Amino acid sequence: MSLVRLIVGVGLVGVFVAVSWVAVAAMVKQTGGEEFCASCHTMKPMAAAYRDDVHGGKNTWGIRAECVDCHLPHNNPVNYLYRKAVTGMHDVWAEFTYDLDSIDWEAMRERREHYVYDSGCLHCHTKLEAASEINNKTFVAHKPYFLGATKEQCASCHKYVGHKNLGEKLSSIQVGKE
Repeated sequence: MSLVRLIVGVGLVGVFVAVSWVAVAAMVKQTGGEEFCASCHTMKPMAAAYRDDVHGGKNTWGIRAECVDCHLPHNNPVNYLYRKAVTGMHDVWAEFTYDLDSIDWEAMRERREHYVYDSGCLHCHTKLEAASEINNKTFVAHKPYFLGATKEQCASCHKYVGHKNLGEKLSSIQVGKE
């Protein structure tokens, strides 16, 4: 009888793990894109600038990066889920407790390396190092990065990546408040 209980217990644990995995994957997918992120009013200008950008689908191929593709680390699944949880909880807390209209978004843009992860860039741009070797201008620009000879991050040089004309979108909000 104890062998049957063990088998049933292991089976139930397996079902629980599988259902949990599917639920977490669905939740991560549902809360990772522009539609969800822009549901908070403070993200509206970022979403508008994203839609105007190559990464937002304004490209020949119609390929879109989701918010989490850039704004979460892709170095390992545990860190990805941890940062998603921490960032999500912070954003909910901020939405209900901060004076969001007083945030200086332009100043926040100067700290972009804190919000964009190189592992996210390289998750999509998988052949960047090899492609850089073909083009001399790109090679010279990326060589120190791939050699580990610089502390610069992707967003250090690519200042406006992901959100085309974000400064204009942010300015229009400020003008609307006056």
